[in-house]
Amino acid sequence: MDSKFKYIKAIFFSFLSIVSIASCSKTKTYADYLKEERESISSYINANNIHVQNSKPEGLSEWKTDDGKDIYYRSSSSLYYHQIERGDGLVDPVVGYTAYIRYIGTTLSGTVMYDCTSKIDPDPQSFEIVSNPNGKRFGVGFQEAVKNMRTRGHCKIIVPFNIGNGNNLTLAGTVLSDAANYTPMLYEIWLIRVD
Repeated sequence: MDSKFKYIKAIFFSFLSIVSIASCSKTKTYADYLKEERESISSYINANNIHVQNSKPEGLSEWKTDDGKDIYYRSSSSLYYHQIERGDGLVDPVVGYTAYIRYIGTTLSGTVMYDCTSKIDPDPQSFEIVSNPNGKRFGVGFQEAVKNMRTRGHCKIIVPFNIGNGNNLTLAGTVLSDAANYTPMLYEIWLIRVD
């Protein structure tokens, strides 16, 4: 009886090992997500005729090339930032201030996930600018973008998931974390004021 039990036990653990190896081979690694994201962002940039550069354009209200392409500044954190309107406020958004914004967030394929620009949402959203926004509702990339703005400014950004936002309620009523769900996002942001 004891040897029969050992035999069944050996078969059972062999079966579990095979199942776990098979399931592991179907699981994506972090490197897989990064590769997919790089390809998705590159495809989006090409499809939308975007010019990317590693320095901020100087002296332009809206960042455009001479032939009309949108200029996106790619920062050291890999945020892609496009200034549509510089804004005219005197207070720069810095750590410790509260930013009041309106924004629309979509996936790279164009699905609107967040929208606080409608009459249903009459008040701007607000958040405190902090030195370490990892995991916050308004994450590293989002806060970096707002710090580049001035009051009454307007921008578009492409945010890789590793600097993405934390948990937020989508239009569908579900909670999504750009960072935790490996979702690169597009945001259009209007900075209303800074206190």
